[in-house]
Amino acid sequence: MNQPTGICYDAAGWYKDHALRTLYQPPQDLPTRHPDSDLHVQTDMDVDHYDSLHPPSDQWSQGFNDNVGDIGMEVEDISDTLQSFTSIHPGCGTSFPGGSTFMDSFWQDAHAEEWRENLFYPFASSEEWQFSSWCMCSGLSMSTIDSLLSLNIIKQLSLSFQTARELWACAESLPGGPPWLCEHMKLDYPTRRSIRLFYRPALECLQSLLSHPLLTPHISFVPWKVWTSAARVCHIYEDWLSGDHASAIQDKLPEGGTVLGVILSSDKTNISVMSGNRMAYPLLISLANIAPEIRSKISMHTYLLLALLPIPKFLHKDTRVRSLLHDRLIHQALSRVLAPLKMAARVGIMMNNPVGNLRYCFTPLAAYIANTPEQSLLACTNLKSSPFTTAISKDFSDPFLHDPCTWSHTLAAIRKALGKSSAQDYKAFLKVCKTLHLNGVVEPFWLDWPLSCPSQLLHIEPLHHFHRFSWITTSNGVFK
Repeated sequence: MNQPTGICYDAAGWYKDHALRTLYQPPQDLPTRHPDSDLHVQTDMDVDHYDSLHPPSDQWSQGFNDNVGDIGMEVEDISDTLQSFTSIHPGCGTSFPGGSTFMDSFWQDAHAEEWRENLFYPFASSEEWQFSSWCMCSGLSMSTIDSLLSLNIIKQLSLSFQTARELWACAESLPGGPPWLCEHMKLDYPTRRSIRLFYRPALECLQSLLSHPLLTPHISFVPWKVWTSAARVCHIYEDWLSGDHASAIQDKLPEGGTVLGVILSSDKTNISVMSGNRMAYPLLISLANIAPEIRSKISMHTYLLLALLPIPKFLHKDTRVRSLLHDRLIHQALSRVLAPLKMAARVGIMMNNPVGNLRYCFTPLAAYIANTPEQSLLACTNLKSSPFTTAISKDFSDPFLHDPCTWSHTLAAIRKALGKSSAQDYKAFLKVCKTLHLNGVVEPFWLDWPLSCPSQLLHIEPLHHFHRFSWITTSNGVFK
């Protein structure tokens, strides 16, 4: 769900990549001007000061050859890359004063005075903090840590804690992230055990990403497009904000609104196989506004654990009915966890940006990373139909692209199924859903999520699908 990149840059490669990124990406949280109009957007920095640091904004619609000399690169090394033209969305969001940064909240903590004297408080020194961090991250049990702390050589260190419980108490006094919540879920059919949903506030998770100090230079808020020429015929796609989807969402927001593309990812995972067959169903959350080369690195922790979705064991004897009840429960849990994001996508919410200003943010669902069976579950389709197009199994070999499986198309099919059978008559309803290529879910989690459509947030899996393609080389060497 969050795979690291395997590219290692040398010093020259990193410098070149950094210089190109400086040239191509529009300034973040700075005054910008649309290249085709005189529209100005006042943001975080004074305009006069910005103009003294950056070239005039009308140069964004021209080539970047004039800037190469400032970077110190040879023109011929990047001649192909510099043949591009960038246009910034005219309705980019506005920032307002009055926000706060991560360091503001850090110095407002109850232990702020102790940190002024000792930055590693509640630990006595940097060495004690390193030892404590190793103990907590090593995977040792509390009894093993107690045994380690009881050694005479460890006692000679004069640590500020003597037991594992005291070590955990010191760690819990540090500033924490979004808190965990627990709710009991009401079900339509009995299960072996009561179902509890563990989750964290979604908006607080997004705010923690926006306030992350290390992510400050890697978060963008302005949709833009890059073209190979001034004619704007060939569009270069670099990340989500440079695509058509982000610009289309920005067009629908009120003036001054900022789009925060939400990325979700989930996958049912086996924890133990030979000892109880334990499973977990984590739901992760991230932001499409973060640069993709940063978001794909595990070490940056850009994916936060948002919830642990339930894995129920229903008492119904029919396997198909149990699968139906499971799918409905997952959508019910997602609706509960993601309810604040839906409200923010509908009316907006003020959030702090990385530099301490406020932005009027909207949170549409930009992408949902999942495997093929889970994509069908999320799109409310059965396994013999495409989760993002209207194609069914017999159409998979067609040489043309089928229409997208849009929000309205799926809801129309669900309403048609409800008109033929009751949703509580599980077996009869499943027969009707089979003819309509549905999985039996009647209230999808994306039902009341504005600006979010399954046909756009779900995508084909390269790992499991591309190996089935038939690649044909023509006489001129072109792949089909």
